[in-house]
Amino acid sequence: MIKHILIPTDFSDCALNAMEYALKFAKQINPKAEITILNAYTVPLAYADYNIAYDVGESEEEIKKYINSEFDKIEEKIPILKEFEYETLKTENYVKDAVEEYCLENEVDLIIMGTKGASGVDEVILGTNAHRIIKAELAPVLVIPEDAKYEDIKNIALSSDYKGIMAELLTPVKAIRQAYASEIHLIHVSAEQMLDKEKAEEAKNLELHLKGLPHQYHFMVNKNVESGIDEFAEKNKIDLLVVLPRKKGLFESLFGKSESKSLIFHTKVPLLALSASKKKTLETD
Repeated sequence: MIKHILIPTDFSDCALNAMEYALKFAKQINPKAEITILNAYTVPLAYADYNIAYDVGESEEEIKKYINSEFDKIEEKIPILKEFEYETLKTENYVKDAVEEYCLENEVDLIIMGTKGASGVDEVILGTNAHRIIKAELAPVLVIPEDAKYEDIKNIALSSDYKGIMAELLTPVKAIRQAYASEIHLIHVSAEQMLDKEKAEEAKNLELHLKGLPHQYHFMVNKNVESGIDEFAEKNKIDLLVVLPRKKGLFESLFGKSESKSLIFHTKVPLLALSASKKKTLETD
């Protein structure tokens, strides 16, 4: 059961679209889910702290006033929010650090946030908050592309290299499948024509974890993992792409650093990166 959903927001169109998606998703998954909406902000340093002068923009008071104003208008912008019990928080921190701090202090079952496409220098230097949060392995993260609109999740594509699979990571997938009666497509993209013996054995283990869930296996040969996934998603009308990580290293071990970030930037459908809750992991260590 997904009981607590954290929604980081900066009130941009992309973030508000993700919030609306998150709430419609929550209504289907668990209408009584606890919703927390988090805004993290940073205050520009005064130019006196540097040897040069520059325009520092808004003051801390102006920033806080803007955030409070946006929270006051949020039900007007997203009416479905009125149907939920929810909490709003604002904190002076970087987004990734604010989310990590909250997840360590609270049991969060799912993080839902938007991502805006980027290219070139923006990809290499800036990265994305979504990518940083996924890498931190705090909880499962559902990433909503800026142009994605909510639809029932009828087809789920589960991408895996079959290695180090942990049954507990599949809990959100099982909850989604139960709520939407989804069809699960297990996909593996490889440059090789056949699975090696180790991956074949791991595939059998995954079959045990998926017992009782309708699913199909798809093996595709493609030197570019991202391209192979995109082609499959478009051809099979996939509503949700799920990335199943290894036990360590999350899904960068599955795709490689550059491809994992690119997948987040360019995904056309919502992407769910699976991970155990950080707080629950710490409690069981």
